[in-house]
Amino acid sequence: MAVMVQTNNTATKRRKFSIENSSDGFNSGSLNWLLHARYVRGEHSLCLDLADDLQKKHDNKHRYAHYIKGAVLADAGRLQEALERYHSCLRLQPQDPEPLKQVAKCLSRQHRFQLSHEAYLEADKLTKHPDPDIYCALAECSWNLGELGRGVEWARSAVQAGGGERAAALLAKILLACDDIPGALSAYDQALTMHACGADTLAAAGALRLRAGDPRRAFQLLGAALAQQPTQHAAALALAAMMLQHKDVDAALARLKGALTAHPTCVAAHANLGMALLAKKKYIAALTCLQRASWAAPLSARAAHDLGVALLVCKRPASAFCRLATAAALQPFQPYTVLLIGIALERLGDSRADAAYSRAVALANDDPLIRLNIAGRHARAGRLTEAVEEAEVTAELLQREERPDAQLASSLATLLELLREAGAELTRLQGSVPQAEVEVAASDQIDDDQFAPDEV
Repeated sequence: MAVMVQTNNTATKRRKFSIENSSDGFNSGSLNWLLHARYVRGEHSLCLDLADDLQKKHDNKHRYAHYIKGAVLADAGRLQEALERYHSCLRLQPQDPEPLKQVAKCLSRQHRFQLSHEAYLEADKLTKHPDPDIYCALAECSWNLGELGRGVEWARSAVQAGGGERAAALLAKILLACDDIPGALSAYDQALTMHACGADTLAAAGALRLRAGDPRRAFQLLGAALAQQPTQHAAALALAAMMLQHKDVDAALARLKGALTAHPTCVAAHANLGMALLAKKKYIAALTCLQRASWAAPLSARAAHDLGVALLVCKRPASAFCRLATAAALQPFQPYTVLLIGIALERLGDSRADAAYSRAVALANDDPLIRLNIAGRHARAGRLTEAVEEAEVTAELLQREERPDAQLASSLATLLELLREAGAELTRLQGSVPQAEVEVAASDQIDDDQFAPDEV
């Protein structure tokens, strides 16, 4: 009996040896499962050691060892070395599409999108059935190459091939890049109907619904995204923006703090948090948040603009002018930035304020807010005739709107009253000012002694 057991063990060892020394390494009983298990568990050093051992045993012709080693190198960012390993797989078996797909993926990560596109096309020729992953990758390459039409076609092919949520969300993003908002909304609706979408897709669909003017549906989608993933900062930012529009500053602050917890370097979250704190009259904290946003994104015109607004509110026109000038240099055709520059120059007593006001009017001729501000500028400078003319234009612009802004109408009425007291003729404006009832709280006024003098 002992001899029989020894004979069986010897036969088993010989059988394993012959299997492990097969030329391709893909026969039953090979160690591919161990390679895969170690790679999936993240044991990359052990995985590389095992791959090297298998290559020595198989005269450097073990395809799966080459493949797994390429995957480990690609995860480590060593893309060129990974490409060499995948090419070794292709030399051993040129008809296998999987290594070719990984070659294309590495080329895409190297931003060599044209070569990646060609490699994915070759992989598509080798596959026997439609592969949604290849179609999605081709759509992304076309998008990066600026060929949005071809990207839409590939994305639609991915959806038809069963690409699921990824393909539908990619189709919606490319359609949105083509300014096809109805098509993007339809693609998101199809994705939400057909698949159990993740938080990222829900957040993107909610943000697009908000942009399309459907706040109720947007609120539902953004809430679902946060319920699924409370750290989804894009959904938190969009919900905070909605709450700020509805003057719910406290709820917006909570959402923005949650967004910053998940994404501490998010410039938009810092900027929105600063503006929300400014609305709460927490000026020091607001300036701190806006400064962080400006430091994190020195080339962001929006961050510089918001910081300039806060500095103007805090009665620091010199610092505000510097920030607003930076924003105007980054976005020269933003009329509100130019208007704020005019306000800052006027507070500094600079004669260039009139030029800034005129430039703002040239950029947005039909904006009642800008027209009202330039009317106030003329009135403060003693140019009553010009002030009355601008007030007439402002009244006409407000009358064209279906729902005139109540605060603008109230400010225009106040300006007209001051012009009347100064002796200006207002016969043409009688009855032309939109009626609006606005309650202005006394706490909205900022005392001068709350702030230090500006550093000039």
